[in-house]
Amino acid sequence: MKIAISGHTKGLGKILYENFSSKYETIGFSRTTGHDIKSPFDRKDIVKQCKDIDIFINNVHNYYHQSDILFELHKAWSGQKRLIINIGSKAANDPEFGKGDYGLIEYRTQKKNVLTMTENLQNSFEWPHIKAYEIQEINFEVDRNNLNNIVEIYERKILKK
Repeated sequence: MKIAISGHTKGLGKILYENFSSKYETIGFSRTTGHDIKSPFDRKDIVKQCKDIDIFINNVHNYYHQSDILFELHKAWSGQKRLIINIGSKAANDPEFGKGDYGLIEYRTQKKNVLTMTENLQNSFEWPHIKAYEIQEINFEVDRNNLNNIVEIYERKILKK
């Protein structure tokens, strides 16, 4: 099985990259390695490099570009038994989050956009499957374990490996 992770050089993405690299063929995309999801050209290159990937972990938050890469990758994978895991935030559904702070309100809205796009794509197409995962308040050990479970279930039930 092959896994790709955006934002694989810092934070949760780095932990996931290290974790999955020990079990699966894993590739990563981040600004530090020349892949900025703000750039339409970089997103096109990411999608191209993911043509043989089974699971894409959409970890990077960068304004609305997390939704852009989701949409572009979903279109490229249309009808294929693959999985996209969107890393979200509990802030997206918390009406109290960011009150009085424009930056936090913007972040909440961007994360809500990813969830809405996930729901709309999942309701419109059978494949690729999309799973929204909300981080556990930066508890990387819990997140790593939960994401391991998601990947293992997908591998066992869908890929039957």
